[in-house]
Amino acid sequence: MESRVISTSEKILTLVKQKGSVSFTELESSIDDSYNVIFLAIDRLVRENKLSLHREMSEYLLTSSSYQEIGALSGSKSH
Repeated sequence: MESRVISTSEKILTLVKQKGSVSFTELESSIDDSYNVIFLAIDRLVRENKLSLHREMSEYLLTSSSYQEIGALSGSKSH
């Protein structure tokens, strides 16, 4: 199971870095794995400070931690 989580983590991180941010809904349709594995992968990436998780209205968004840092440096507000 751990290897599936690692593999899914890499897929999620790649997708988020390509797009800047990804919603849970978009992530579920883009990653071909169970919701449990996706959740574990997100948890791992957030704990490793590779992704940030925020709520935008009724949707949760994942952004790259480096994207957040760039936004903070340029004076953008993060949610």
